[in-house]
Amino acid sequence: MRSLFSLPRRAVLLGLLALSAATIAIPESASAQAAAPSPVKIRFQLDWRFEASAIPYILAQRKGYFAQEGLDVAINVGSGASATVTRLATGTVDMGVGDMSSVIEFAANNPQLPARAVFLVYENSPAAIMTLKKTGIRRVADLKGKTIGSPVNDGARKVFPLLAAANGLAPTDVTWMSIEPAMRETMLVRGQVDAIAAYLASGLMSLEKLGVPADQIEILPYADNGVQIYGNAVLASTAFLQSHPDAVRGFLKAVARAFKDMYADRAEAVRALKAFEPLVEVPVETTRLNIFLDRQVDTPLSRRNGIGEIDPQRLQQNIDRLAPEMKLKTRPDAAGLIDMRYLPSRAERTVIAN
Repeated sequence: MRSLFSLPRRAVLLGLLALSAATIAIPESASAQAAAPSPVKIRFQLDWRFEASAIPYILAQRKGYFAQEGLDVAINVGSGASATVTRLATGTVDMGVGDMSSVIEFAANNPQLPARAVFLVYENSPAAIMTLKKTGIRRVADLKGKTIGSPVNDGARKVFPLLAAANGLAPTDVTWMSIEPAMRETMLVRGQVDAIAAYLASGLMSLEKLGVPADQIEILPYADNGVQIYGNAVLASTAFLQSHPDAVRGFLKAVARAFKDMYADRAEAVRALKAFEPLVEVPVETTRLNIFLDRQVDTPLSRRNGIGEIDPQRLQQNIDRLAPEMKLKTRPDAAGLIDMRYLPSRAERTVIAN
């Protein structure tokens, strides 16, 4: 075998160069892998079951919008809009959809607020009282002495005192029956309660799904009966806002893209929900989605300014109305309950074609 010293000088130099290049290539490759950031994990809490109102978040996940923003989002089923605030307070989730009235209530009765609203979903509360025509209930005042069924954490139940006051009732004029979300409409159909408190799209379609004809359902929307308050919003925990502000911005940007896609192709949006939750029924969720988009998200203000923005002055008016009816300990400052710095641009939030 020839020694290194007996090899031609050119061969030795080439060999050393090759060895040097290989040595350098290894740390460069490892460095590139180390530089690739891991996705930021977000535990996201829905306000309700996997229905049409959950599509913005499901669509953003399935179309890769969250991934493009460097996010890994886990979407958790909900049990009521007010429950999200509690879960944010306990640190079990990072972001979620919650009722603004529940945010106000928590802030008024506790020394520290665990979350802030960063993106408005419902300009007006979609809460409603629903009953059957055969009960004879035609007005809110007719609920006196009746039993209303609702999950204990339901957003519509939380703000019922405001509806009662606007229509000459005391909160004690009705009896509440606490029931599981999946049994709410069934209890009404069976006659075990006189009425239910629900969000419009969810309650109406669940009743029709149980075989109740639409013309046999009586609906008393809060917004049409003296209660003009904000509804649900995307909330982010205070800790998560501080530690991952760019993740919150990316999340909202992805959701705005999903909203735009929903208006552009509603059938695709429902297919995405079906792929995520195979148990849903396409015709039912298609109707739910139409109610959600056309009656709850599409407003003159959202067409003009884009979706998502919360007006602190209007929110303060909501607080002042809720305070006496919900017996709040204090009246929080609206500006401290929201943070609009994370909103996408108005162009990105303009999702409804004029």
